[in-house]
Amino acid sequence: MGKSAFRSFHALLTILLLTVTWLVSAQAQEQASEAPELPDNIDVRFVVDVSGSMKRTDPDNLRGQAVPMLAELMPEGARSGLWTFARYVNMLVPLEEVDDQWRQEMRDARSRIGSPGQYTHIGRALETATEDFWPGGGYDNTHVVLLTDGMVDVPEGEEASREERQRILDDVLGHFREHGARLHTIALSDEADRPLLEQLAAETGGHHAIARSDSELISAFLSAFGAASPTEEVPLENNGFSIDDSVDEFTALIFRDQGSESAELVDPSGNRVTRNSLPEKARWHRAETYDLVTIPDPATGRWEVDAMVGPDSRIKVVSELRMAAGDLPTRFFASDILDLEVAFYEDGDRLTDEDFLGVMDVRAEIRNAEGDRQGTVRLSGDRVPSNGIFNGEIRTLTEPGQYEVRLIGEGETFQRSQRQKVTLAPPFDTEIQGLGTGDDSRWTFRVMPRDPGLEADSIQVEASVTGPDGEIRKQALEPVSGSSERILTLHGERGEGTYQVRLRMQAETQDGREVSLDTPAFAAQFPRKADTADYRTLEPEPRQPEPAPEPEPAPEPEPETPSEPEQKEPLFDPEPVEVPEEPSEPEAGINWLLWGSAGGGLIGLAAIAGGLWWWLRRRGNGGEQETGSPESPVEPETEPSDAVADQEEPALEVDLEPEPEPEMQEGEPEQDEGTSLAEAAAAYQAQQTDPGDETASESEAADTDESSPADEAIPTVDDMDTTVGSGEPDPASGMDTEPEQQEPETEEASDSGAQEETGEQDEGIPTLGDDEPPEEPEALADQILEENQQNADEDEFSLEDFDISEFDDLPDQEDGADSGEEDDGNRDR
Repeated sequence: MGKSAFRSFHALLTILLLTVTWLVSAQAQEQASEAPELPDNIDVRFVVDVSGSMKRTDPDNLRGQAVPMLAELMPEGARSGLWTFARYVNMLVPLEEVDDQWRQEMRDARSRIGSPGQYTHIGRALETATEDFWPGGGYDNTHVVLLTDGMVDVPEGEEASREERQRILDDVLGHFREHGARLHTIALSDEADRPLLEQLAAETGGHHAIARSDSELISAFLSAFGAASPTEEVPLENNGFSIDDSVDEFTALIFRDQGSESAELVDPSGNRVTRNSLPEKARWHRAETYDLVTIPDPATGRWEVDAMVGPDSRIKVVSELRMAAGDLPTRFFASDILDLEVAFYEDGDRLTDEDFLGVMDVRAEIRNAEGDRQGTVRLSGDRVPSNGIFNGEIRTLTEPGQYEVRLIGEGETFQRSQRQKVTLAPPFDTEIQGLGTGDDSRWTFRVMPRDPGLEADSIQVEASVTGPDGEIRKQALEPVSGSSERILTLHGERGEGTYQVRLRMQAETQDGREVSLDTPAFAAQFPRKADTADYRTLEPEPRQPEPAPEPEPAPEPEPETPSEPEQKEPLFDPEPVEVPEEPSEPEAGINWLLWGSAGGGLIGLAAIAGGLWWWLRRRGNGGEQETGSPESPVEPETEPSDAVADQEEPALEVDLEPEPEPEMQEGEPEQDEGTSLAEAAAAYQAQQTDPGDETASESEAADTDESSPADEAIPTVDDMDTTVGSGEPDPASGMDTEPEQQEPETEEASDSGAQEETGEQDEGIPTLGDDEPPEEPEALADQILEENQQNADEDEFSLEDFDISEFDDLPDQEDGADSGEEDDGNRDR
């Protein structure tokens, strides 16, 4: 078997092995993954700060405005309650099942939310809201939303407040972790103890946000509520939304400018729905910044919103046809991969019907908090998932901050969406604590590695401290015993005044990438005058060096670039990429259809591989027999013209048979008895030039010949392997054309059979020295033979100077040998 045949057979075997590997991997992934489930037994508890400082941080009492909104958005059948706290804790709305009566109690509680209290007893409030937790109970679906603007402050003083803060981190946080409950925290100002709030949320899988304005507070409430109770929506686009016949009720939350007129809805029939003209059982709540409208049994079709629709507006629906999405982590790191999963349910059963799923467009739209960067990941593809689970992933987010991931499923008449907020955290957290007054003043800087992918031994933290005298000193932060944290305490040894402190953090990830962060300068004042502890955080600016080379991710099909005319830069770096659909898993058992198809495919591939191997082997054997010795005679009756015209493979094999060379008589000297094809080309070049120009060189003819078209009947290099001085004539095999004028035959030409020509035109003869082919190919052959005789005594040049690769349609030989086996290998290629 030739080398080419062996390589072809080896390639087929490789394809078979890759096919089997893919099938096994797909089956394993289908069995390993779990489908997203519909939320069940949702339990959401609101704990709101009503201390006196709220008069300054929330002067318009947006906390009270948010309560009716949360009441309407809470799904029917869930459990929920409301607590307020300052020095003491009060239960305003008991923890009960959500129904019309509970919603009314929440609306009534709005008037009792103010700022009358003293102190901020966060620990006691969290314990009171979860006092029903019993040992061993599972509270995975329980979410506590905490809103505060201050720090832990108890009546017993500063030292007692510090001890209470530590108790929260030890005991209260342990209480949440033990029962699996999540704690979502909202800081209402920069004065809040953000390090504490961030740690409480991060270590329980909750969401943290800071609200510095009215709009940010409402958005923070919705983010925390969405993380606690994901709701199904229909997309609100171009001031409109579509309602299908499976929707039993929708609730429209329409944000607008403060003090503006209420929004109005227009149903599919063109009828207007206003606060004063509501359908039966419909509800309408108007606040300063939003309208909340609930319509039961809505008309099917497209509804319009007549208002300036603001951000965070949404249309929540209640339906038996539902979309479920896998929970995304509220806090993650750049090295993490976010897995996206979407499934659809009807009456609680997951849909696997190909007719329904095949027309679904499922995608994830990702947008940063500022709204100027966005991207799209497509979960649906050409193949419908057999188990009904659409898969994708997000792996290219690099800039720390908050992002909204909106999962959308659209069919012919069906639309659903869900939104989740996620936060890409920096690999380090920094905490600054100011303690003491006067000579006892001190500032402590603490750096806490958060990314679990960091190598502990590679962490280095350095402080650059500029004293009141302007001198800059650098010192390393010391490791804390039994922890990966680093700490530095300043006591103002260089005198009173302001100390500017900058921190730099460096580390290496487990996969060899370097990460580093620099913080802005922090002004530490000595001596301190405040008599309470001061807790601050620094939000470092990421400084990511070029990552170490790593394998490129698998190519992903047909990335979709979203339309974003006002977008300054894409969300993803590089461009957003769509993730190929992962093989989804069957609900149970073995996918016999998949394996049956695979088995049939493998049998077919094996049959094709065997047939190709047999054919290549037969060709190899036939080539060896047909080629034979170079001195084997050829039957004169052979007519090559038909074979030249026919492009089928067997005829080409016969046509490529080399013409045997005449045997040398013993003792005959090796001298010129004819001319080579190269000399014929050179002579013809001279003839094609102007008659008065007798200076055309043979080398010019050869150079011009390189651009000529290919001739199927040009002999192989073996046929023309005539070295200088051999003197062997080199007739063209298979090119037996009869000249129009008979020329005297030379003895050498008659011996080689060059005059036994068929007269068949050869359209592939190249034009030497001219870009256009001759008008009469028969005359061309006659002229070449005539010049062979006239230039018999002229100097020959080597075939190395005559390049026929431009018009030779024969494959190059691998070894340049004359054996028939290698010729066969060339034909195989």
